[in-house]
Amino acid sequence: MKQMDGDRDILGDIKMKHIFFVITFASIYDRVLPLMEEKKDKGEIIVVAATDQIEMFFKNYTDFKVIRIKVHPNLITRKTKHRILSNIIRSKFEFRELFKDIEKSEVYFCNMGFAVVMYSYIKKLSRRNKVIFYGHWGKMSEKAVIKYPVEHSMRAFAMRWIAKWMMGVETIIHRKLGIPIWGLDQKFFENIDILENYIGDKKLLDKYMKKLDVLKGKKILIAINDAVTSGFIEKTEFISKMDNLMDILDDIAPGEYIIKPHPRLNKLYGKMSECNEIIPPYIPLEFILRHDWKKIIGIDSGSLVSSIKYTDAEVISLIDVVEYRDGELKKMLRDHLEKNSQNKIKFLKEIEELKQILK
Repeated sequence: MKQMDGDRDILGDIKMKHIFFVITFASIYDRVLPLMEEKKDKGEIIVVAATDQIEMFFKNYTDFKVIRIKVHPNLITRKTKHRILSNIIRSKFEFRELFKDIEKSEVYFCNMGFAVVMYSYIKKLSRRNKVIFYGHWGKMSEKAVIKYPVEHSMRAFAMRWIAKWMMGVETIIHRKLGIPIWGLDQKFFENIDILENYIGDKKLLDKYMKKLDVLKGKKILIAINDAVTSGFIEKTEFISKMDNLMDILDDIAPGEYIIKPHPRLNKLYGKMSECNEIIPPYIPLEFILRHDWKKIIGIDSGSLVSSIKYTDAEVISLIDVVEYRDGELKKMLRDHLEKNSQNKIKFLKEIEELKQILK
């Protein structure tokens, strides 16, 4: 057996590096970790994290090396439009600082939207490394790679021009709730290997299923996200309905419930913000679903679909209880929940229905 010394074995061969760009928290359980588990015995695993919560997860749950990029992965936000030029310049320096010596390695990614800075790093790495995409390739359309409508406007033209000529990334601009977002054009994938229909072995993840002391005695999981910041629901409406939910829980099931915030949209409002029974946002919901939950309650979170797949709990959505700013968006989210749960999610019409269910 070869003995390893740093990045080289006794024969002098460079130890293979497997670099994973992790852009969304939701991809960790289904795609990222299973592939890391398959690759970790074949070389060093390096995680490039797009967000603080992704970084915290890998530092708390794994021994992998973690790199947290400092330039905003989306290049700009609504609050930082004036920084676009400085962010472009900073990204050039950051790439050289983090990746200039990376060659003959394998680079993996599984997302196709938003993070144009990270895609620019991936594109540059493809010149001297093997880059592998292992996302849902089979679900892509002929040209665009994400589901939101394509935007044709001067704003979209400017964004595509910046991505192409300043960042080296071929994009299509999509529109989500009136906000333009980056999406990868098929041209981006011309020199990238496609790992089609990748399905990770979830059994490899058993060791990550931590038993948390905070879950003792808990029977009801509240999976909630900040629908106010996302722009889905007005703040007053959200607080009103969530306070009603908390009142019912405190009346019928005190001490039996716990709140799981979304890893990114994790701000809590009203009475929820005063609750001490909270699971850290950086813990993926899938890693606590082996707990003996009786009820799992949410609004439109995709975690409700995961709950149907991985638990025997009664899964409840409050999407019909809450008034959305955009009725079409609400219908799209509800249809998604129904379809992907095989109609197994229970949709309440009134919050008061929860009283009878909990009793």
